[in-house]
Amino acid sequence: MDNLKKLIHSSEYNNEFSQKLLSFENYFTDIYKVCKNSFERGCGSYLFDGQNYKYQIETYQKQKLLYEKSKNKENILEIGTYMGHSLLIILMASPAAKITSIDIDDKYSLPVIKYLQKEFPNSKINFLKGNSLNVLKNLKEKYDLIHIDGAHKNKIVTKEFYYCMNLTRQTIAEFIFDDKDNIQPLTNNIVNGFKIIDYIYPKCIHGNLYMKILFPKNKIIFIYKKLIFILKNNLNYFFSKIIKLLKLKRI
Repeated sequence: MDNLKKLIHSSEYNNEFSQKLLSFENYFTDIYKVCKNSFERGCGSYLFDGQNYKYQIETYQKQKLLYEKSKNKENILEIGTYMGHSLLIILMASPAAKITSIDIDDKYSLPVIKYLQKEFPNSKINFLKGNSLNVLKNLKEKYDLIHIDGAHKNKIVTKEFYYCMNLTRQTIAEFIFDDKDNIQPLTNNIVNGFKIIDYIYPKCIHGNLYMKILFPKNKIIFIYKKLIFILKNNLNYFFSKIIKLLKLKRI
């Protein structure tokens, strides 16, 4: 993290998160070791670019957003574990949090989960292996923060969000979507369908998106809103496919 050390005294980087991140550098290094010094080439994370295993300062703002919104949260749901870098950021903010992390593959995620469980004994980390759409159907708990960082495809993230609407602890729900650029249709429908209390999109490459959403307290109204939300998303998906087919015919 030498690039961060060089910038630590500047106004943009001189803050609690930077200090905490530097103090956690050994965890970043050890994660690589427990993954047998390997990673999926081309698949990056919150902390590295997927090409070389070294800290990526270019995504600093999205790292900081996840850290800040994870503070003081008791029960957190994460979709997409991979090498546990976002999970590490969450633990930086809330080392005693209860965290449920889902991933379809456990090649990297399982050894990392075991390592972090050992290093953060005050936390309660529950790893669930499986397709997120199948796992989410069976969850009964309620969460203070939901971090969606799995498939990065609008159709799948839309379905994940639909299931997650039933897993929020209060009518005010907090979500972080890792990949804003690929889920623009979904985020537009959320903004148009529900009341948004807060919306933060840090300006950095591969930026994430934080949304604090107010869902209706009345169950009947909430069900109606969800049905309208699903209908809009299905129609948007249908018309996008039609447009693509028409474009192919023209070619």
